[in-house]
Amino acid sequence: MNLPRILQNPVVFRMALLLVGALLAFLVAFAFILLLRRRLVGRKQQDDTRVSVDNAAFTIAAYDGVIRKLKEQEQELQRLRRSDRERATESASMSGAVLSNLGSGVLMFNNTITVRQANPAAKTLLGYASPFGLHARDIFRGVTAVRATDFSAVARDKERLGNIEWSLPGPQPLLAALASCSKEGVSYRRLEAEYKTPEGKARVLGITLSPVLGAAGENLGAAALISDLTEITRLSQQVRLRESMAALGEMSAGIAHEFKNSLATISGYAQMLQQSEGTQTTRDFAEKITAETGSLARIVNDFLNFARPTGFAQEPLPLLDMLRDCAAEARVELQASSFPADLKVLGDPTALRQAFSNLFRNSAEAVKAGDAAIVTLAATESPTGTTLTISDNGTGIPAEQLPRIFIPFFTTKPEGTGLGLALVHRIITEHGGTITVASSPSGTAFTLTFPPTDMSERHSSTRSDSG
Repeated sequence: MNLPRILQNPVVFRMALLLVGALLAFLVAFAFILLLRRRLVGRKQQDDTRVSVDNAAFTIAAYDGVIRKLKEQEQELQRLRRSDRERATESASMSGAVLSNLGSGVLMFNNTITVRQANPAAKTLLGYASPFGLHARDIFRGVTAVRATDFSAVARDKERLGNIEWSLPGPQPLLAALASCSKEGVSYRRLEAEYKTPEGKARVLGITLSPVLGAAGENLGAAALISDLTEITRLSQQVRLRESMAALGEMSAGIAHEFKNSLATISGYAQMLQQSEGTQTTRDFAEKITAETGSLARIVNDFLNFARPTGFAQEPLPLLDMLRDCAAEARVELQASSFPADLKVLGDPTALRQAFSNLFRNSAEAVKAGDAAIVTLAATESPTGTTLTISDNGTGIPAEQLPRIFIPFFTTKPEGTGLGLALVHRIITEHGGTITVASSPSGTAFTLTFPPTDMSERHSSTRSDSG
């Protein structure tokens, strides 16, 4: 082989071989480094991809957890909302049930004192089927008088209280108090109102006014709590009248006895003068003195009957037979078509006859001249007692005189003593009963009540023990 001459030199040739070997080794090393680098890059890319995938999975898992928690919270909120709605519904139902079954009336007024809510008791007490939307002046137009019975609890602000003229007749004081309560937040307690329903039924109402406040303390209106004090007031008046008459009787019985003794003496001397041999004029005067002393003696006897100590006998009395006898004595026509024939009451026959006779005589004197006196009887019996109504066809009693007819010595008759109805009242109340009166130009009706038998016996026993 013909090699270049330079290569024929063994040293050069050997160096060339070494150079070629070194070059090949470098190429192999370089190729290996490239391959290794490529593998390392590929592995890093795989690791980076795996890290990215792991991060994405973690993020998704965390997001799913948050979503799950939010859904759970939303479900809990929905459950709480449902529970709140159920409680609100239950509370509203309970409040409605309480208002519906409450014995006292409740009226809710807004700031213009217009009715926004009324429970059934309020409708019954006031006599309105649907008071919703009515102004207070329309609701309370039947009020004839208003009294503030507890000024210490009405309001702390005396100036505000002074702005209401409680002495004014009609509903004006109540309307002023309602306006003050709804707009200024002033409470009014223990008001009493004399009221007539649209049908004309008289009632005494107890009224308490309280402000209705919003969540921020703003005035939204007023609430009126109304109770029926009619029966309590009537019983209280009966008790006061009974106590007054009892005190009057005890105080005056002794005086009446002294009058009776003096009248007996005067009458005796007058009769002696009549029988004497004096002049005719003297005998005439003596006769007049005798007549006048007789009239005074009858008045004193009536007063003694009224002031007589109690302690009536108690025995079962056939009521209709007794009433018929008394009506015959008073010469009045009796109508008793709806009267139980076998009805009995426990009482003192003499005292009750006197009471019934006085009532029938009043009926006979109350009719117009020429008319027949007709008295209608009605009676009912129940576990709570017996109720007797005696109605006549007289001219009636003026309304302004009705509260005074049972007061001793009050009379509208020129020759009356004013003790007849006072005696009737005392006899009935001493028997444990009550008596009330209602009158119109077409007649007067007295309603008497008697307790059931066991109560009458207990009442009698109490009086006997106290005597």
